[in-house]
Amino acid sequence: MKAFGILLGVLLGIIIPVTGLLAQKIVTGHVFQDKYGTPLDSVVVYTQSGFQGKTDSSGAYLIRILPKDSIWFQFRDKLTHKYPTNTIKNPHNFEVQIYLPKNYVQTPKGYLPTVTVHSRNYYEDSLNFRQDYARTFNYQKPGKALGESFGLGDNGGVAVDFDQIINLFRFGYNKRQQVYQKFALDIEQEKYINHRFTKKLVEQITGLYDEARDEYMQACKPTYEQLIKMNDAQLSIYIKKSCQAYFHKKSNDKYEKNIFLSPYEQRDQH
Repeated sequence: MKAFGILLGVLLGIIIPVTGLLAQKIVTGHVFQDKYGTPLDSVVVYTQSGFQGKTDSSGAYLIRILPKDSIWFQFRDKLTHKYPTNTIKNPHNFEVQIYLPKNYVQTPKGYLPTVTVHSRNYYEDSLNFRQDYARTFNYQKPGKALGESFGLGDNGGVAVDFDQIINLFRFGYNKRQQVYQKFALDIEQEKYINHRFTKKLVEQITGLYDEARDEYMQACKPTYEQLIKMNDAQLSIYIKKSCQAYFHKKSNDKYEKNIFLSPYEQRDQH
């Protein structure tokens, strides 16, 4: 009898832990910090039964649960509400999003640090462009530069810039420099136009978007000479009036093209 009691105790000591292990299940998934699927590292995962886990650099976690258990997540001072485990449809892929403030950025291990991109500045770009191509912008025709080739030297004599005199006879070089200078000026003027005549401004004034906006901007784009004579208020008026005139003319043209002509009128036109 004593031996039976010992055997029963041993069996219970084995069966009860095994039964407990069989009752345990696993929940796995990922935690993200935004709707784009950016992983969130070091999120602590809790269960009502007392188990605990943590997400890795990929936002992945794994935690044990018991029947009728609950699970919740904590990142710093942010807590999610508790999820009853019996309501989790796919315990092998239970994904959670913890939205963080915009100024918070976490760089996961193995990822490059965040790069801050500054918006382009037209005035800085223009200045840099002038500096990079200073020689092209400052080019003068040899006839004009020749007058600057002569001057007084330090000893009171005549100083001569022979490079300018030589350039007078470099016809191919002079022609290319003039072409380069015109090309550089055209680029600079185009940058100025695009800086002021923008999609955003056209959208605000006309209410046009996408194809209609692009069609208007291509057809009614002001020239550099026109634009430098306008202040911002005058440019707004130009956009409003030119937009109305363009689409009014377009509607009239479309109407005229659809007018039915009798055979006699068609013959007369030919």
